[in-house]
Amino acid sequence: MRVGDCPSCRAPVEFKPGAGKIKVCEYCHTVVLRGEFRLETLGKVADLVDTQSPLKLMLSGQYSGNAFTIIGRIQKSHGTGTWDEWCLSFDDGRTAWLSESEGEWNLMFPLEGIGVPPADQLRPMSSFSLRDRTFVVEEVGTAHTVTAEGQLPDFNREHIYADATGPKGAFCSLDYADGGSGEAFVGARVTIAQLGFDKGELAPTPKKDALKQARCTNCNGNLDLKAPDAVKRVACPYCGALLDASNGELAFLQLLEKPPYEPILPLGSQGTLNKTKWTVLAFLIRSTTVEGTRYPWEEYLLWNQQAGFRWLMNSNGHWTFLTPIAAGDVGLALRKATWNGKGFKAYQSVFATTDYVAGECYWQVSVGELARGSEYVEPPESINSDETDTEVTFTHGVMMPADEVKAAFNLKAPMPVAQGVAPAQLNPHKTKLGSQFTWAGIWSVIFIGLLVVFSALGDTRQFMRTTFTVPPGVKGGTPESQQFTEPFTIDKKVPLEVELDVPRLSNEWLAVQFDLVNEDTGEVVSVSPEASYYSGVSDGESWSEGSRNQTKQTAEVDPGKYVLRATPGFEAPSSVPRDYTVTVKGDSGVGVCCPFFVFLMLFAGPLFSAWRSSSFETRRWNDAVFQSSPGVSTFPYAKQEDE
Repeated sequence: MRVGDCPSCRAPVEFKPGAGKIKVCEYCHTVVLRGEFRLETLGKVADLVDTQSPLKLMLSGQYSGNAFTIIGRIQKSHGTGTWDEWCLSFDDGRTAWLSESEGEWNLMFPLEGIGVPPADQLRPMSSFSLRDRTFVVEEVGTAHTVTAEGQLPDFNREHIYADATGPKGAFCSLDYADGGSGEAFVGARVTIAQLGFDKGELAPTPKKDALKQARCTNCNGNLDLKAPDAVKRVACPYCGALLDASNGELAFLQLLEKPPYEPILPLGSQGTLNKTKWTVLAFLIRSTTVEGTRYPWEEYLLWNQQAGFRWLMNSNGHWTFLTPIAAGDVGLALRKATWNGKGFKAYQSVFATTDYVAGECYWQVSVGELARGSEYVEPPESINSDETDTEVTFTHGVMMPADEVKAAFNLKAPMPVAQGVAPAQLNPHKTKLGSQFTWAGIWSVIFIGLLVVFSALGDTRQFMRTTFTVPPGVKGGTPESQQFTEPFTIDKKVPLEVELDVPRLSNEWLAVQFDLVNEDTGEVVSVSPEASYYSGVSDGESWSEGSRNQTKQTAEVDPGKYVLRATPGFEAPSSVPRDYTVTVKGDSGVGVCCPFFVFLMLFAGPLFSAWRSSSFETRRWNDAVFQSSPGVSTFPYAKQEDE
């Protein structure tokens, strides 16, 4: 170790080899720079802020099999909150930073020898790449060093920063100090358990005793805070005062308007959702204005000591459970987002205003706060973003039934009736559509099979068979050629097959008009089969064409007693008799109804569901809205429901 005297108070200052060139004097809080020839002063820092951290200097740990020691600490602020950054010295010679903010821990290592994008190009939602890894900016701002202790690699009073996330928990912080080109620190989000600290040496996470039984500074009402360690804003439920709690004690900020109505989930109430017990910390009313009409919704902040924070949103009686996710895990394209292997379609992008707040909030909330909210849907899930000039947050939403929320929080009053179609609401008709068409197809196959079986089981009955002879010299189509059969009976309504057979037909045609005459009603059913057969020899090869028989089918014929009248037609009279046979047959087996009506009945339900599903989607997307600026809206998907 190198030992010198503090330039300010002359107390001994020790530097561990290779651990950094900056040391904060333990006695006078002077920032001492280890120069080439002597120790120099960079000014003094203030006393440490009580951030309730469980860590301390010289605490040892282990990460991925590598041991380290905490050698330094910097406390920074961006004006609305203070956080800690701990300097870690690894036994293998590496230096890393562990940032601690709002219960989240990020372990980062300096990434040297690589260019970073200019600071003026960074804003929330912008992206950049470092060594083939893409990061999405979540927050940009200016960090002020409040105080420091221990040994540090460097020391800057103020610098611009950009925090970004990448896929699978990757984290990156870009720091721009003194107008420099910027440094990159890359790592991952971690937990205390992953850092291998001896639990016996960790300071127990203390409660902010000043807030544990705090009273409103405006009305002296007892606040009974549920999460004093995490709270930064408190809205008094009695008088509506908004109080700042970021420094461990309450300070009055502003007087809010009285709540327009009581929250459905009472502040402080507890309920179990997704097998986790949650406490309701805060109640917010937010809204957007589209073409002069205000659309409000409710947001409930939930908290669990181990799981952290979640949101439960109520919009027109539709409930959505929201879980924070990293921006780097979300892929954004034109009107589309991807997350966890799923695609989500852009539904809306509006400017949302915070109208009312009550309870405890972990961020510096203020009434009138404006943010751009975007929503991408793949029912029943959604990806949501809230974006301001300096920060963007993403959440993954899953819709849940109102009855489930009521049961989880043991609510007695009836839940508000859901109105309209929610952006991520599951289409109840679409979910049944696939199974309905599947079953309709299955029953169609069964019906076709039965039709084949019934046809095979059916017996073709012959009602009449007669051979007629046309005398020589008789002309076709004349009364002399016309002949009649003996009467025969058809005992049920059935379509008939009338077959003409001319066995000795050669190089000519013969057509016969058969008239089925109902002797009881006089109704006539006519068919006209024609047989033609020609043959010969061409170039030494025999040929033939046509057929000596033909069958024609009638429509359904009523039961009754019939006579068949036959009127033959042919090209010319013959010197020899012409013989032809007529056979009348019909199906007397098991009958089936018209296939068209069967298929219509089978698919009527699925087709109706398809229409209802389409109508449901039309109503959903008619409400999709995008605002280029507050008050300027477009409805790109809107269409008439009957289109």
